[in-house]
Amino acid sequence: MPAFTSQEMNRRISGLRKKLAENNIDVAFLSSADNVFYMSGVPLLSEWGRPMWAILPAAGKSAVCGAAIERENMELHSSFDDVLVYNDDENVVKASLKLCSDFISGSISPKARIGIEAEVIPLGIYRALQERFPGAEFVEVGDLVGELRLVKSNEELHLLEVGATLAKIGADAFLNALHEGVTELAVAAHALAEVEKAMGAISFNGLTSSYVYAQFGENTMIPHLHPTSRRLRRGDIVSLNIFPVLWGYCAELERTFVYGGATKEQQRPLDAVNESFDLGKQLLMPGAVMSEVDAACTEVLRKYDLAQYVRHGTGHAHGIMIGAASREDKGELRPYNKTKLLPNMANSVEPGVYIPGLGGFRHSDVLIVTETGSRTITDFPRDILIG
Repeated sequence: MPAFTSQEMNRRISGLRKKLAENNIDVAFLSSADNVFYMSGVPLLSEWGRPMWAILPAAGKSAVCGAAIERENMELHSSFDDVLVYNDDENVVKASLKLCSDFISGSISPKARIGIEAEVIPLGIYRALQERFPGAEFVEVGDLVGELRLVKSNEELHLLEVGATLAKIGADAFLNALHEGVTELAVAAHALAEVEKAMGAISFNGLTSSYVYAQFGENTMIPHLHPTSRRLRRGDIVSLNIFPVLWGYCAELERTFVYGGATKEQQRPLDAVNESFDLGKQLLMPGAVMSEVDAACTEVLRKYDLAQYVRHGTGHAHGIMIGAASREDKGELRPYNKTKLLPNMANSVEPGVYIPGLGGFRHSDVLIVTETGSRTITDFPRDILIG
């Protein structure tokens, strides 16, 4: 059963078509997994070497193009008009390019304006399209889709809120699995299993690509490190990372604590991150400029003389986050981003510092911007004492 109603998908399609018309773009050719999913509704959470692309003209028939092995997936979930299917009996990129090019040729003039995701499209694909349409002008269209994705619909927010509930279940399971000598692998596996069981219990058509990271001691310096056989020791910094992904929509809950209690050396960066984290959540409100939220949180870390240990921004947009995809760039809490927050945007707040020889310290919550402020959907204890 599709994740979204026809009304939701029609909202997205009509929204992009309006933007295409306003920018005199005849057709959009989408090549990134996240934008293909967002616009077509087809959840390709892993390509396995076979691309899936989508074609949406400003007016006229649309199509999603994918491998024969994905036929039922496309036919069941696509909100576009046509499904174009290729087999494995020839090079899959060439086969899909031919199908898409033939479809586009039937609806545009030789001097059309073709929208592509210029920042991320593979160079070889771009050159092949140029050869096929030598008189066409190619323009960026990824930013237009990105604008649509920033403000979440009620259906998107529902998925994120279910994910947040799952994140709290996973965090409890993570803590329950901790004991001296346990491996990161065992803790992460237990928490992930509880997330998946809960998804089955509370979601009648849940589709998962969820993951959990557990990092102990020196491994906390690498926040995206997959679980290892490193064993927990008393005095270790522990990084709890729960990422329920429901229909491609990712919630996030992260906490840092010390197993057995923090030393003075460990407590200082924890205090800094705590203060920065709390401030960022207070500042997340409509009208706030994302770069200014980032700057204020970084200033707290600078007060503790820890700004030199910052390795990432203060937070980022939440929505479609699958392994083969990116995030909404205009939703990043980063020094360069002057975008203002709007109601129904979903953002994490996750300031962190990474101190060589000591470890990494970061908390993360997901918040939904409201008309008057924001609400935390991953509320969970910040200060954890265990061991």
